[in-house]
Amino acid sequence: MRAARALLAGLALLCAPAPAAPAAPPAANPVAANPVADAPSCVPIRLSDVGWTDAEAVTAVAVRLFDALGYRPQAPMLTLTMTYIAMRDRRVDVFLSNWEPSGHLAIAPFLADGSVQRIATNLSGAHYTLAVPDYVWNAGLRDYKDIAAWGRRLGYMIFGLEAGNDGNALVLAIIRGNQFNLGRFRLVESSEQGMLSQLDRDVQSRRPILFLGWEPHPMNMRFPIRYLTGGESVFGPDGGASVHTVIRAGYGAACPNAVRLLSRIHFTIQDENTMMQAIQRDRIDPSIVAWRWLRDHPAAWSGWLDDVVTRDGRPGRPAVAAMLGRRPGG
Repeated sequence: MRAARALLAGLALLCAPAPAAPAAPPAANPVAANPVADAPSCVPIRLSDVGWTDAEAVTAVAVRLFDALGYRPQAPMLTLTMTYIAMRDRRVDVFLSNWEPSGHLAIAPFLADGSVQRIATNLSGAHYTLAVPDYVWNAGLRDYKDIAAWGRRLGYMIFGLEAGNDGNALVLAIIRGNQFNLGRFRLVESSEQGMLSQLDRDVQSRRPILFLGWEPHPMNMRFPIRYLTGGESVFGPDGGASVHTVIRAGYGAACPNAVRLLSRIHFTIQDENTMMQAIQRDRIDPSIVAWRWLRDHPAAWSGWLDDVVTRDGRPGRPAVAAMLGRRPGG
């Protein structure tokens, strides 16, 4: 229900008239010794949430921080393509979940026309490729070149995510191009939860299954899974995926204080695995999970707030500490 309401809100955001572009202020030094508060036009800050569990976690952390700083953050839920269109049209300011290299097809046109800009890498060393349970790996399906021989046992199916997902697009390209001799295979498009439910059923029955896997994600703690080798030409090197923070064109010049913080936000694999497990397994609201992570890891985020001020010009770090000293709410 939460996802449905958020998606409707995101659709309403896309249908609303685009705000007029504010006049660009004088260029600001992002590491100025005496930082200046951002202009009123920087409120609210709008961060897209594409509904993946990792996106929910990191976006919730950013929302908590910007709320404490007085930016009145909004986090509409949008599809990946809708996110970049909304950024191009100045209806969304920030996106924290640009996975590379798998997400390059989706973002490339918007990078090319200058409507979005990558400003930071907020996660390194991630996995994103096809995966199998360990009992399938041990039986011999270890590399992309092994998949075709397993076709009958796999039902010629590869389980993916929602239609339009960047990883799905890469798998469809493999099938349509008959790469690795996989032209007979079919991609089963579902959702993150739908795919994981299928994985759970098959693991319980020890049936072979081939699916899109990634880390960080609590699936790595819940299931004994292995990532296939040999897919570097499609998904990039194993463990070589990264996640980037993206802003819309003009946002850095208009809101340098906000971008100073955005450019520093970063997480470890373990950070995100832990937050995602709390959201997915324990059913804790992402906003509460983010508050707890910030409360319990001050050393991780304190440096992000160097030279960052609130919307009314006060030091940012005490404002965040004050927020963490209050009950997190709903």
